[in-house]
Amino acid sequence: MRRFLILGLLMLSSGLWAAGPLESDMKSYLVGSKDGKEVFSEAKEAAPGDIIEYRLTYTNTSDQSLAGLVITGPIPANTAYLKGSAHSSVPAILTVSVDDGQTFSAEPVKKTVKGADGQQKEVTVDPGAYTQLRWEPKAKLPAGKVQTYRYRVSVK
Repeated sequence: MRRFLILGLLMLSSGLWAAGPLESDMKSYLVGSKDGKEVFSEAKEAAPGDIIEYRLTYTNTSDQSLAGLVITGPIPANTAYLKGSAHSSVPAILTVSVDDGQTFSAEPVKKTVKGADGQQKEVTVDPGAYTQLRWEPKAKLPAGKVQTYRYRVSVK
């Protein structure tokens, strides 16, 4: 089975970023199963059909609440977002992009296409075509607190 490195995103996701009072961390895990339960291992390589879970963690290291957070998770090339897999630890508005982050829309994403009969019709975009996810938390991130966001993709 052909395997490939998830190098580009792992280079971005393996470190901890500190930008003033906000620290962020993105990690990727291969999702497997053992004895009927999900198990996770660090994603260093992946093969077609593998499921990867991305986990984004944001920590407020200051003594004041932080407002205006916008969390964006990339969907790497050669992967497809798994519908319904986006979750956050806090109430947040989820939007998605199908154009590499130029625009974001609420789900389900619709687009207008020309049908075989030449007529314009509105269709729902398959979640596998998403290129990015974006969360906007509804509340501030309190001092010393952590928020987490996660989603899954399937390797093509």
